[in-house]
Amino acid sequence: MSKQIDFRWRYQPRKQMDMQLMEYIQDNQITSKTEMILLALRSFWLPYAIAEDSLSQERIRRVARASVQALRKQIKEILELAGLEDTSLDVQSQLTQLRPLQVAKVIATHGANTSIDELRTHAGNHSYDDTGLSNFL
Repeated sequence: MSKQIDFRWRYQPRKQMDMQLMEYIQDNQITSKTEMILLALRSFWLPYAIAEDSLSQERIRRVARASVQALRKQIKEILELAGLEDTSLDVQSQLTQLRPLQVAKVIATHGANTSIDELRTHAGNHSYDDTGLSNFL
């Protein structure tokens, strides 16, 4: 049986869009905050988290397929919400440029000795921005 961990995250948004996002998550009557956050985290980050595990390759592939399916569904819903065309080919080409699997391979090959700078280089030098959506405005 695996051990339990206590994960706490406190965030006080300062940007208007982040505030709207947190209010949406907090006020949602259909899905709990925990379920919403875990769905997003699992869909986006779980394949990376299990890449180093001694799980079978088939189990890792199942998780990766489930993540991709959830992200594709989310893409479709966002496009419909915003009234945008389905540009899945454009999205797919942009996603392949991020090279996330290369990062997982570097970690698997070099293990814990991999520096954060090496990981950033393989990930495309800061492809992810945690300052909200300011880079899209």
